[in-house]
Amino acid sequence: MLHRFSSPGDNVSGHDPATVRAVLAHLRKEGYDFIALQEMFRRLRDGEPLRRAIAFTIDDGYFDHGLIAGPIFAEFDCPATIFAVTGFLDGMDWLWWDRTQFICEETSKSQIIVRVGEEQRIFKLNSMPARQSATRAINLWCQDASHVDRSACLANLAKDAEVELPAKPPRRFAAISWDEARQIEKLGVVSFAPHTVTHPVLSSTTEEHARREISESWKRVSAELAYPVPIFCYPHGRQRDFGAREMDEVHRIGLWGGVRGYPGRFHPNDFREAPAICAVPRFPFSDNLVDILQCVSGLETAKARLRGARN
Repeated sequence: MLHRFSSPGDNVSGHDPATVRAVLAHLRKEGYDFIALQEMFRRLRDGEPLRRAIAFTIDDGYFDHGLIAGPIFAEFDCPATIFAVTGFLDGMDWLWWDRTQFICEETSKSQIIVRVGEEQRIFKLNSMPARQSATRAINLWCQDASHVDRSACLANLAKDAEVELPAKPPRRFAAISWDEARQIEKLGVVSFAPHTVTHPVLSSTTEEHARREISESWKRVSAELAYPVPIFCYPHGRQRDFGAREMDEVHRIGLWGGVRGYPGRFHPNDFREAPAICAVPRFPFSDNLVDILQCVSGLETAKARLRGARN
């Protein structure tokens, strides 16, 4: 599971392209089987082996996924699936945590009072490290709030900070366009799958809202791209961020399954059918090769199994 890719000229921090290349080169040399996520799910459903198989995923659909990640994965003939926030690609809005970052960085205030529901907190903004720390803290706070409270907080944040948000996100926060997505899809290794319309915390929304986010994102990916992948990715993806309601909807609309954003025990036989196949675990991509090798060797899964036994 990857997110952003470093692009210093665009003021974007993330995975170092040289490191990603080095990891893929090592895994290829060691004979690991790079497979598409959809192929992995097909093998899960059919009970076929997944020996030394690795599937890569990239979340959200930022511009650097097409500009940087796509060519890297194509270079190694390594499939990758980009989970697209379709409203983001449609130009409807920014991703909400990027708005928070922009506001905290651009405000002229040295501190700001932030309100989420009935609670309010004061955040110092008197240095760049303080602004970065405030951004992280506000986003984590909002992530755990109700959808209504989070939306209200974000709506008032720019006003309280006296920052005017551009209608479209600045380059470093921009999405890949659908045209760019179609071009990268033609490389033959990169595919796209649904990741909601607006990237809410689904468990904090109403049932109707959650169903709409899941089904409409799949419709948009299917309408815009030649080879949409019928696998859903839950926003944020923590255990608390989705549940049986969301997994049922993924199954109801005919998707093959879904992926979550946290690791865990992974034995293919345990994920052949719903509901389990609607919450397949993922491991975060590390820029440390040793960590990567622990994941692909099965050591992380073994450690997760031991933790489960102890609990």
